Amino acid sequence: MPFYSDSEIPVRDDLAQAHAAQFERFARAGTWGTAVQRLAVISEARQAGIDAGMLEAPEDGGAVSDVELPEDVRAIIRCLAASPRDFDMGTYQQARDAGLSDAEFAELVAIVSFIVNLDVYARGIGVPLRPFAEPQPGNPSREQPVEAVLEQAFVPTIPNPPEGGAIAKEMYGPFKPYIMRALSIVPDEFRAHLELEQAQYVLLPKIMDFDYNHHEGLTRPQVEVVAGRVSAINDCFY
Repeated sequence: MPFYSDSEIPVRDDLAQAHAAQFERFARAGTWGTAVQRLAVISEARQAGIDAGMLEAPEDGGAVSDVELPEDVRAIIRCLAASPRDFDMGTYQQARDAGLSDAEFAELVAIVSFIVNLDVYARGIGVPLRPFAEPQPGNPSREQPVEAVLEQAFVPTIPNPPEGGAIAKEMYGPFKPYIMRALSIVPDEFRAHLELEQAQYVLLPKIMDFDYNHHEGLTRPQVEVVAGRVSAINDCFY
C-alpha cells in the first residue's frame, strides 16, 4: 500500500518511497544507536513538536521505546525539534558534556531533523503522523571514518576530494558544500540526507541548472523563495 494512500493530495511515488525508506531506517540499528535508542530519540522529537503545538498527536503512534534518555539529551532533542534557532555551539557543548561523542551527536541531529521533516510534511498534506515501526534487533556498527577532520563545523567532517580520499569521492563526487557535508562523520546518515534532499528539493546534478523544474507545480524560482523564507523564519545563517 502506498505510504500516503490516505492523502487527498497526490504525492509522487518517488517522494513517498523516500519517506517510507526513512521510517524503515528508524527501525534498524544505526552507526551509533540501537533501534530502540533511535526510536526513543525520534519519539522525543515528535513529542516536542506536539507539546509546542506544531503537530497533532496521532491516534496510532506505532511502536514505543522503553529506553529512558538522559535529561540533557532530551533537552538537546527538544531544542532541535521545536526551537532550532536556539541550536548553537552551546547546545553542542551541552551534548559533549552529556557524554555524547561527535559522531553520536551527528547521528542524533540527523534522525531528529529527519523525523521533524517527515512529520511536518504529513501535517502539510493533512494526514496523521506516520506510525513508528517496531525496532529490529541488531547492534550499531560504530564505524567512524578516519578521514574526518575538524574543519569549520562543530564536528569533524570528511573533506572534499582529494583530501577526503576515496570515501569523499564516493560520497560527494567532485565537491559538496558544508551544508551537505555536516553529517559526513556518520556516512549512512549523510547518504540518507542526500536521498531525502534529491526527492524533496532538486536532483544534485541539476542544482546549478536554474531552468530545471523538479516539481510540476513550482518553478525553480518559486522553490527558492519558499526555501529562503523558511530559512529566514528559522534564523538559518545560510
